Amino acid sequence: MMNKAGFYILLLFSLAAVCWLGGCRGHQNYDNNLTAADELMKHDVDSALATLSALQPSCLTHDADRAYHALLLTEARYRCYIPATSDSLINVALDYYERHGEERDKLTRAYIYKGAVMEELGENREAMQYYKTALSQVAPDDYFNQGYIRLRIGNIYRDNLVADSADITMFKEALNYFEQAPDSFYMVTCLAEIGSSYGKNNLDSVLHYLYRADTLATTLHADQLRAINRIFIAEHMMYSRDLKEVDKAKNIALALLQEYPDYEDAGDLLMIAAYTLARQNKPDSAMFYLNQMDGAPAASNGLVLYHTCLAEVARARGDIPSYQSHFERADVLADSIEQNAVQVQLRDTEAEYDNEALKNENLRYKMKLMTSILITALALSLLTIVVMAYHRKLSRRKQQLKDKEDAIERLHSEQAQLSLQLENDKVMNDNLKEAIQNQIEMFARLVEKHRKEFTTDPKEFAKLFEAVYSVSQPDSAFWLGLRAYADSVTDNLVSRTMEAHPSLLETDVQLLSLCCCNLPTTVVMACMGYNEVHSLYNKKRRLAQTLGLEDKLDEYIMRRGK
Repeated sequence: MMNKAGFYILLLFSLAAVCWLGGCRGHQNYDNNLTAADELMKHDVDSALATLSALQPSCLTHDADRAYHALLLTEARYRCYIPATSDSLINVALDYYERHGEERDKLTRAYIYKGAVMEELGENREAMQYYKTALSQVAPDDYFNQGYIRLRIGNIYRDNLVADSADITMFKEALNYFEQAPDSFYMVTCLAEIGSSYGKNNLDSVLHYLYRADTLATTLHADQLRAINRIFIAEHMMYSRDLKEVDKAKNIALALLQEYPDYEDAGDLLMIAAYTLARQNKPDSAMFYLNQMDGAPAASNGLVLYHTCLAEVARARGDIPSYQSHFERADVLADSIEQNAVQVQLRDTEAEYDNEALKNENLRYKMKLMTSILITALALSLLTIVVMAYHRKLSRRKQQLKDKEDAIERLHSEQAQLSLQLENDKVMNDNLKEAIQNQIEMFARLVEKHRKEFTTDPKEFAKLFEAVYSVSQPDSAFWLGLRAYADSVTDNLVSRTMEAHPSLLETDVQLLSLCCCNLPTTVVMACMGYNEVHSLYNKKRRLAQTLGLEDKLDEYIMRRGK
């Protein structure tokens, strides 16, 4: 017979093993290099990235450290504008923290940057799902992440033209949390986003938030933020009925042109100056600034403003036919940006996701509980074998062991049923994705119908694009045909670039193919699913960085990749 002391020691050892196997390890004491990098991330993200890049995961002995390293490295790369090529790195962190729910703050950040990576990869619906999951996970007093998640969701709303001012609502909620954090930098960002999201017909609201952002940016000595915000102010004031406001917009544009002569978006400032001067009946002065531009802008919003400026110059000169021509061109371009059908569906599928996410969360909890029961039953079975060996006959011990194994088998069966249910829910989520694919069926039929023009007449092909501005996300057959067409007019530039850079994303190849076909920027934005010129500009800049270009993507295409 085993004495009592030995029995209790064995019992405590077994319970400790069960606790460890079940993941009840508590909070980790992380590697000092990781905690230092995390602290450095708050004020010097470039140095944090250098520290994390130099730290090899193979040198980290614990899974917790490797997960923390993956999370921090993903965040640092994103904040340093290094384009993501896959979600494999952030998945290391997300898989670990989902299994260790006590690390709530890091799990929240893992969901946030999983969403950010998916957004970079062009998967806005998946990004929204992870942002919503992060919102359900974040601690109530984690004011920074409460605000940051809402800022990211607001950006997706704005970029997809979601109706009912949902973007402004999200930006205002984010501003409230950043005020509580407090974080002045993101307060400026939210104020600028709110102001720039209001329409031209609500100038008082626009200027209220933009002036607040300007004051705060001045206090922070954030010159770049202040310059960008003042451009927003000028862009809205230039349309005011009050000519004093128009004159202020002109003065802002001219001051910024003088202060930042090498500003990469100087064309916007030149057009603001030209438009305001034309409204002041100074057409010659207006044309002086327009003539400083290197031709018409490529971006759709810029092209709208360019034709608006020419229309205003024609009006000031009394040239009514030219005025009507440029005004109609600007109006057509502006209308082509609207994609309301896709945005409404995005909101509808969000509600469906909320229900699916709740059901999946309950199933995951049951799976985790079932796994814990299995581990506990196994440990207790082993403990029973040891104890019964001292005071039970061998036949009785075998019978009890068989009973335990039967119980474990039943639990395995129940676990398999839950796994099957989870798989079925995944199929339901896939069905949700099919809703988005229905948006491009009309586009596929049009491409098939006009296949002859596509292969033999580029001009007719361009006209076909003009007819389908409001349709997003063309299908794979279209992209294969477009890439073949792009190669035929650029000496196989797309294929040669793909061979030289095998890690290019599919969206990178799609953008390069569209740019090679010399299509209107509005068409490129519609096909890529963008409605904001800055989104297209950032995508082209990231692609140029990926290709290791010192100049712009358009110049690379003009040189045929040489």
